[in-house]
Amino acid sequence: MSRSCVKEFILEIWKGQRYKVPSSLFLCQNLIHLELFNCLLKPPSTFKGFRNLKSLDLQHITLSQDVFENLISSSPTLERLTLMNFDGFTHLNIDAPNLQFFDIGGVFDDVTFENTFHLALVSIGLYVNVKNDQAMGPGNSCKLLRFFVHLPHIRRLEIQSYFLKYLAIGNVPSRLPRPCVDLNYLSIRINFNDLEENLAALCLLRSSPNLQELEMLARPEETGIGVLTNFWEVDHWTSLFSQLRMVKIVGISGIRSELEFIKFVLSNSPVLETMTIKPASLEGGWDLIKELLRFRRASARAEIIYLDPQLQ
Repeated sequence: MSRSCVKEFILEIWKGQRYKVPSSLFLCQNLIHLELFNCLLKPPSTFKGFRNLKSLDLQHITLSQDVFENLISSSPTLERLTLMNFDGFTHLNIDAPNLQFFDIGGVFDDVTFENTFHLALVSIGLYVNVKNDQAMGPGNSCKLLRFFVHLPHIRRLEIQSYFLKYLAIGNVPSRLPRPCVDLNYLSIRINFNDLEENLAALCLLRSSPNLQELEMLARPEETGIGVLTNFWEVDHWTSLFSQLRMVKIVGISGIRSELEFIKFVLSNSPVLETMTIKPASLEGGWDLIKELLRFRRASARAEIIYLDPQLQ
């Protein structure tokens, strides 16, 4: 193939060990879209990045920490980055001034953003649980604060798997120093039994004044950390969910902290249109429905939709 003409390259290896990508690929400087599946990346020492690359999709991939960081930072036009099930590196240092879309799922120790002021759509899933005893020492900022410093214009955020637990490491503030004024969609997978995760979620909600759509995905099978007595019944707010119109809550089992959260949202959302609730099982379904119908709603238009947990 003529290296100067290749603008899109997709390689998917579905069987066997990681396929080592030939060094000739790294000479294709006109690449705009690169997609690799089940590959091993070892670029030559002369590789200076893909200067025209806009979209990078790496899944089931192996590369070293240095190679990953160099690949991202030396692709200055990169706008979309997808990274799933990777190994060889554990620190996600994202330095990409034109990045707009970031989708990641895997096992990693840390994630930091730098020069990502255009990043608008972020989805992050951490596939292993973390413990709060990993919290940083006195004087150091918490993970939640560090995460949002270089994301001033984020519009859509999905916190998947155990990533909320990661964000809860350290001393979580009551709200972010600078609110996420552009954030209109937020999806959080949360253990409602865990005080640290609830504190992190509350900080995010307080810091998202223009939120229009909220999704909460419960992990009810987990044990809790901390005391959650009346957590969501306390008046945490000085303002309301003034823009929130749609809420979806999935996987709840009807425990007190879950019901308190639902009550909290209903009573603080004056323009809410629909709240869709899908429990984890049929057990206690009617009791849950009766409890939900008792809650006061700030919005006269708010409709509660109960979905059968057995339906896909």
